[in-house]
Amino acid sequence: MKKLLISTALMISSTTSFATLADDIDPELHAKLDEAFFLYDVGDYQNALESIYWLDENGVAVDFDFYTLRLGTLLPFWKSLADVYQPARISYNEKFRAAIDEATNNPENCSAYDDMHLMLRNNDRLDEFVTILEEKEAQYPQVWQRCWEPNSSTLAAVEHASKPLIDAYLVDLSDHFSAHFVPQMDGFYMQCNDYDGDHKTVCQDSVKEYLNGVSEPYRHAAMTHYGLQEAEQVEALTLQLLLKWQNQN
Repeated sequence: MKKLLISTALMISSTTSFATLADDIDPELHAKLDEAFFLYDVGDYQNALESIYWLDENGVAVDFDFYTLRLGTLLPFWKSLADVYQPARISYNEKFRAAIDEATNNPENCSAYDDMHLMLRNNDRLDEFVTILEEKEAQYPQVWQRCWEPNSSTLAAVEHASKPLIDAYLVDLSDHFSAHFVPQMDGFYMQCNDYDGDHKTVCQDSVKEYLNGVSEPYRHAAMTHYGLQEAEQVEALTLQLLLKWQNQN
């Protein structure tokens, strides 16, 4: 579950909160999203679903910044409504199947790829996502290159120790960890300086947990496919960063 939460957070946004995203979008979309949540809360599921349909159909066209909010908020909200309202369940499942079909048949459609990834994850079927990627990769090498997301796609491959995907898109685990996640985590840790007292401590502890949560599947995948030395290199990079932070305090 920790891995799932970590990679989901990375998929949606590593640094931006829902509130910030909502404040930044077009006021019409903001109002429509608020309305959808209100309708859900008062049990008016049909009109809540109509709002979801409208936002899904029009949101990104009105304001492209809605793209991330759609992935991180609207689609999970649709699933929550689907859990209690049959018409929402039917339409959500149709959307789900369509995303898988479109991404599989048109691997350069990155919107469908993102939808497939998020919806499979939200349905606890991340292993199926990795399997779909592996099967297509075997037929068409580097087929996912255009839509490969350096955080979430990478962690899905690493968490499942998928050698075909690691070899195709990461190449070298320790080098990738060093080049991508080490500076990213260091940047997150530096942002904790914006806080004071206990809030700063909580922020720093969260980043440390975040780092360890990413490092662990990297080490596991390295040990599984590439040997002890590769796993030790990832561990050494992790410890070096933790020591750097300790010395800064």
